[in-house]
Amino acid sequence: MPLYEEKMICPLAVRFTQEHIRPIFQNGMELERTISEIKTKPGSGSYDVILDTPFHAIEIVRWHKRDLSAEEPEGMHWLTFDNRRLYCLQRAGPPPRGRGGGGGPPAPPTRRMR
Repeated sequence: MPLYEEKMICPLAVRFTQEHIRPIFQNGMELERTISEIKTKPGSGSYDVILDTPFHAIEIVRWHKRDLSAEEPEGMHWLTFDNRRLYCLQRAGPPPRGRGGGGGPPAPPTRRMR
């Protein structure tokens, strides 16, 4: 059994693991500048668009939430700890199809105040 496999998944299908992210990467690059460097390429097969990024692919995990209340119909979710890169991917990608109105990009990152 492989330890991991590469998959192409819509960034909007992946969930964040933090509520807040810093507006810069550890190397000092700003998120907005990184978003502007992401290019789109035509997809093939069932993929509409491929995102060509200036960073490595994000690592995601599949998590099965045990929902005893049955409030969430699907307990399987994709999650990542690469929250800043996921934010960039979600902002750079095309808007989701089939959603009217409120399906825009996530809110901009905020800084925590102490």
